[in-house]
Amino acid sequence: MLHRENTIRKYHTSSAADLLKEIMNHYRITQSDLASRIGVTQKHVSDILSRKKFLTEVLALRIEEVMGISSELLLSLDTNYRLDQAKQNSLVTDSKDKSNLFLKRYSWVS
Repeated sequence: MLHRENTIRKYHTSSAADLLKEIMNHYRITQSDLASRIGVTQKHVSDILSRKKFLTEVLALRIEEVMGISSELLLSLDTNYRLDQAKQNSLVTDSKDKSNLFLKRYSWVS
């Protein structure tokens, strides 16, 4: 049975940008070079690497074709990163206040 009192361990959350930077550094690829290979502007690559923009499915497929990095992995990294950021910036206050938000069975439901 799941218990709401259990805490989830916090780990560092990486985005696709982190992996792309690492691979670019390893192969000494510039932003301009990557941009021309995947068919976008250098500014677009810069925005992705600085997390101002995130990968689309089409762009992830292009990167997979050029760099050999799984598009599923790239999209998963970005999704997990964005979810982590949303949790950190959540408007929901502390967990004690959230207890009233959980679904509860009405007494009249059989």
